[in-house]
Amino acid sequence: MAGTEWSIPFLMHQIASQVMTSVNRHARTYGLKFEGVRVLYRLMAKDGRAIGDLARLTGIELSTLSRVVSRMEARGLVRRVRGAEDGREVIVFLTPKGRALAQKERPVYFRDYEKILLAGLGPRETDALRDALGLMLENMNRLAQPESSRDRKSTRLNSSHGYISYA
Repeated sequence: MAGTEWSIPFLMHQIASQVMTSVNRHARTYGLKFEGVRVLYRLMAKDGRAIGDLARLTGIELSTLSRVVSRMEARGLVRRVRGAEDGREVIVFLTPKGRALAQKERPVYFRDYEKILLAGLGPRETDALRDALGLMLENMNRLAQPESSRDRKSTRLNSSHGYISYA
């Protein structure tokens, strides 16, 4: 069990790194890496996404995502189309081959990691963890905003939870 000497960001990084390593090991079989797996699943949820939206949803930097999509396109997993209204916009779609791969591997990816990570936690603990992680993400998103758009007066440390919130 982790003690208080391990910071929460360190623990989160270790968990994410181990999940990424495991996904990469499995995805290599299909010539993919973690980023490609994220693209497949975001397109499975809603096909035909603008590349900018895909970058935001996958957490992959746009220049990196462009290279990932190029490699996936070369393997016949996705196709890119220029936007009908804006020729500068690039829309990414799954090909039948990409959809088949995502459908085949989706149960493996989604079944294992959440189940493994939440082993030993009950439903209330799982809900509390999900809420806490969501709050941490919101806090970080606010931190990423330009300082001029944050109201400094409303910034406070919530003593019961130990997080910074912005009203």
